[in-house]
Amino acid sequence: MATQRGMATQSSSPPVVVTKGLGKRFGTRWALAHLDLEIEGGQALLVAGSNGSGKTTLLKLIAGLYRPTAGSLTVRGLDPVGDRLQNRRALSMVGHHSCLYERLSALESLRFWARALGRPSADSELIELLGEVGLAERRNSPVSTYSAGMRKRLALARSRLEDPSILLLDEPFAALDVAGQRQVEAWVERGRKSGMTIVLASHQLEQAAAVCDRAIVLEHGQIAWMGDARNLPSAFERAS
Repeated sequence: MATQRGMATQSSSPPVVVTKGLGKRFGTRWALAHLDLEIEGGQALLVAGSNGSGKTTLLKLIAGLYRPTAGSLTVRGLDPVGDRLQNRRALSMVGHHSCLYERLSALESLRFWARALGRPSADSELIELLGEVGLAERRNSPVSTYSAGMRKRLALARSRLEDPSILLLDEPFAALDVAGQRQVEAWVERGRKSGMTIVLASHQLEQAAAVCDRAIVLEHGQIAWMGDARNLPSAFERAS
């Protein structure tokens, strides 16, 4: 099955994300430098690397949260900063800090996001979505009472509600129990099958590689290795 997945991603799908000489500097430190990368539509790319290698910076650049210091970056042919509103409708990011509203319950949060997206949904649909991430029983509890894992589950539910064509996941398995991690894996698999483009940054290499097509290893902000995700765990050991 993994072989079929690899073959499927080597199609002529046009790139959704294109970077050329991309660099991002914070003060005197370059978090990314001279990065050339193309991510095809419908591809699931795993971004690996040690802490400080530039994984989160790359995701935030794609999301339009950072402006490049050097080089160029386009997402769907657009400038992710200048055309952020246009890209925001197609892109969703689940990161370490997911901007949840502490005073709202999970159900109230999904109601708010559904209205903001112009996709009003019946409570029964939202509760079903919360059930998929294991939060149905706590749907009326304030987010302020949630554990880190529960907050991650709610952020994933929000992203599901957004139904993006580009999904950015920063350490999606962190803070989740085994059941939650299986839900993330299933979601990535469903997204791939539906043609969603996924960029997943993770330290959990074997788990992430099992649901991705392609992988890169970042080292000091540059690509140290690129290839089939199935070969990533051993490649990371060599590059680190």
